[in-house]
Amino acid sequence: MKPTLTKIRKAIPKPLRQFIKNLFAFRYLGRRPRGYRDYMQSMISDQIHSPRAWGSPVSITIEPVNVCNLRCPVCETGAGILGRRPEMMSYENYVKIMDKVGPAANTMIFYFMGEPFLNKDAYRMIRYARNMDIYVDTCTNGEPIDPEALYESGINHISFQIGGITQETHEIYRVRGNLGKTLGVLERYLNIIRKKGRKPSEHQVELGFILMKHNEHEIGDFYRKAKELGVDQATVISPCVRTVEQGECFLPTSDEFWLYDREVFEKNHQLVPKYFFTPNSCPWIYYTMTIQVNGDVVACCRDPRGTMIMGNLIEQPLEEVWNGKPFQELRRMIARDQSRVNLCQLCGGYGQPALH
Repeated sequence: MKPTLTKIRKAIPKPLRQFIKNLFAFRYLGRRPRGYRDYMQSMISDQIHSPRAWGSPVSITIEPVNVCNLRCPVCETGAGILGRRPEMMSYENYVKIMDKVGPAANTMIFYFMGEPFLNKDAYRMIRYARNMDIYVDTCTNGEPIDPEALYESGINHISFQIGGITQETHEIYRVRGNLGKTLGVLERYLNIIRKKGRKPSEHQVELGFILMKHNEHEIGDFYRKAKELGVDQATVISPCVRTVEQGECFLPTSDEFWLYDREVFEKNHQLVPKYFFTPNSCPWIYYTMTIQVNGDVVACCRDPRGTMIMGNLIEQPLEEVWNGKPFQELRRMIARDQSRVNLCQLCGGYGQPALH
């Protein structure tokens, strides 16, 4: 009896099935998005667990500033425990970095451990990336934004994230935050978009609701507010915590919004990710890099304090950092025994980044 196509498909290891699916996706769709060649090369590197990434990073995170006007207690910056010197990236250093990583990049995430719009050059930094045809995405508490300058930057997507639908709930986590100011800036930005128009890929606006124990009763009000404002997307954000104590304080009562295994948390007082990708595997380190405010490169967002520096993109060429000894050793360590890598302990895993 001949095997069916379903049986043949199931006999192929899942990682290989995903590889084949990704390999032909762009061809079948007739798409050639920016950076797709590097994406394909990195995909092969990931599948064979190569210590070298054959493609350049297609998604880059840049930290324009590592300070914030708020004091959110889970965030290392807000809690005052980041352990790095507070500073802002100069426009000159930003351009130097972008000229190295920009040619192959498809997407830029324009924030890391700070409020990006505290950097006075934020808008022209975004415009510089947009002029390179890079898709720019950012996240903000909204308070320092100049709506007109934001529009002129040509940004693709921005998420205004609030901690509650009333000032009382908002400021429990968004310490020193002003909900009225955030929503006022958001409204003015939306009015400018409606007045001036936009291209389909630009000025997409998201309202994010950081869900926690003290505000979960406001979910319905959040969606109503988002509809009233007319944002493109309304998202309830499952909260991240760093310690069990933070979990007991902030994690919601509903299991639906937990990123962690609740049974292990309650029985053993441990934080363990609820979901996890294939062990000893991390696609993220083949496609992306995170660049801190001083040009230091870390592997991903799980290293806010910069404990594992891969190199410095102000001082070094891209290839020297991307495939230098630290990055290659990290990829080897993850392929051999990911349980030994501290960065991975609270991470549920990331797949390949989307190409725009």
